[in-house]
Amino acid sequence: MTSLTLITALALGAPALKDKEPLGTGPGFIGIMFQADGGNGLVIIEVIPDSPATKANLKPNDTILKVDGISMADGDTSAFLKIVASKRPGTILALDIRRGNESLVLKVKLGPRPANYSPTLEPRPPIIDE
Repeated sequence: MTSLTLITALALGAPALKDKEPLGTGPGFIGIMFQADGGNGLVIIEVIPDSPATKANLKPNDTILKVDGISMADGDTSAFLKIVASKRPGTILALDIRRGNESLVLKVKLGPRPANYSPTLEPRPPIIDE
């Protein structure tokens, strides 16, 4: 770090670069269950309570269109998992989502992956319309 960078950061009221919050270790975690949405992206099925997704205001039925500018239009769930797992806790990802007719960009600060986390969706009983 150069002294000029540090002086500029202090002059602008920014925290000193050396005091930046360190990233965690291990793979990142968002806290959602999702599935492919027929070529339209990845639809969120469930948001885990008290997760980074909850804090970022992600909701069930939101459709993830892009992650940090990378398109999810092909519905490749493994690509999404690889992107998130390749980042460390504390990393911030920009998610372009569709919520109903609205397009949003939400910032998600990844958390540490819980010990009991499973990236696969557990089978659920079918919903029967009466």
